[in-house]
Amino acid sequence: MTQPIAGWYPDPSDPGRQRYFDGKVWTEHYAPVGLPTPAVGQPKPGMSRGKKIGLGVGAGFLALVAIGSLGDSEKSAETKSGSTSPIASLSEPSTSTAKPVADADVPAPAGASVRDGKFEFQVLGVERGVTQIADAFSPEIAKGEFFIVKLRVTNIGDQARSFSATSQKLLINGNEYAATSIMDNGWMEDINPGLGIDTQAVFDIPPGATPSAIECHDSMFSGGALLALS
Repeated sequence: MTQPIAGWYPDPSDPGRQRYFDGKVWTEHYAPVGLPTPAVGQPKPGMSRGKKIGLGVGAGFLALVAIGSLGDSEKSAETKSGSTSPIASLSEPSTSTAKPVADADVPAPAGASVRDGKFEFQVLGVERGVTQIADAFSPEIAKGEFFIVKLRVTNIGDQARSFSATSQKLLINGNEYAATSIMDNGWMEDINPGLGIDTQAVFDIPPGATPSAIECHDSMFSGGALLALS
């Protein structure tokens, strides 16, 4: 008896269906009579497990590459931002305007007024060549010659304040000369707010020396303000 080839045949145990014979034995593959029978022993249409695994691995690799590229892009953007900020700040013009600062070592011009503390000072004139000045008790004799600076002193504060001629300084070639204590020449005088006095500061200087400025002081401890004499 010839051995049947593999294929679909009426099921010996159930005529209402077909059963697949693999060429040796009946298999457990069944199909209704009259309907197309599926292929047995051949892979069904679709993607094999190997291909699915391969595609899954490839997709994962592409995802990692994409994440890496995104990270590099962010780092690149941060680097560009960080590197361009200083350049931008250097190239952009500054909107702030520096305010001129008055030089405390430069005297105000002759005839001007300066302020120190609660007093305003103005030079009214100078006198020189005097070698003797009358004082309260006895004449004051110059060791060189007297240089007299006539001043207008105004109290710009809100309280009475004492002016002392001996707090004033005379500048000659960068050297400071202290005022001489002469009782009858504005040695100490009170000035009420808003009022002023005409007084003088007397300095004993080398004969022929040329003073450049007077340093006016509200008190012996104040910073002082410079006024040119000529």
